[in-house]
Amino acid sequence: MATTGALLAVVTSLVGACGEDDAADTEPSSDATPLSADAAFLELGSFVSTEVEGHDMLEDSTIKLGFADDTMSVWAGCNTMFGAFVAEDGVLRWSHEPASTMIGCEEDLAVQDEWLRDLFLAGLTATTDGANLDLAVDDVTIAMEPEPQADLETLLGRTWSVVGTISDGTTSRVPPRVRTPRLVVGDDGLARLDTGCNTGRTRVTVDSVSVTFAPPTTTRAACPEPTSSVEQIVLSVVDGRSDYLRYDGSVLVLVKDGAGLVFQIT
Repeated sequence: MATTGALLAVVTSLVGACGEDDAADTEPSSDATPLSADAAFLELGSFVSTEVEGHDMLEDSTIKLGFADDTMSVWAGCNTMFGAFVAEDGVLRWSHEPASTMIGCEEDLAVQDEWLRDLFLAGLTATTDGANLDLAVDDVTIAMEPEPQADLETLLGRTWSVVGTISDGTTSRVPPRVRTPRLVVGDDGLARLDTGCNTGRTRVTVDSVSVTFAPPTTTRAACPEPTSSVEQIVLSVVDGRSDYLRYDGSVLVLVKDGAGLVFQIT
């Protein structure tokens, strides 16, 4: 499994080039074990840094790391980067270049984003004591603790824009030629739906652990590829109760029957 925050206006794109340095060998403490991708520990979903050594983070900024299904997301104050991840031999990294929300960040925040992208592409030694997560590479160490999930009630009265899809274990950005799928959700849960091709309506209900959609009603225009494939994923997720979700207040990951959507909440 794998997942995500920041308040963003959404356009998706692939970011950056892969880093090539190997993750540093770091001796874990006696009560820590190497992280693996199937660790039940990752079901905690979201982690926030409590201490970063070996690199000067910008003032008042923290690193947030999220896991949902096979996706890992990283945020440190500007854009949210997300993509499929691997955790092998105790090294945590993205398996390929991540997708990203894209807004105009201040230059120092953009530089910090680039540093994080390169860090998680190259890989970090990851260990856990079952409660916290410790990451290390070269002279950089990052101590992280679980972050409480945001109240799902705050999803109502917001706009949900799809920035990524999850299918067959692969996380992908929405293709540039596809209109951004989105839900405009009212305070009462009634929602206008745009699949990227067709439009319609549904109703959203939330409880403490899940999001449920009423069967959507939409127009039935024929959609060309790749719009049709994106629409199929949207309609498969936005119908019924989610199997898994992670929400940090600004990024929502929903998974249902093996398909998933990464939403930016604004």
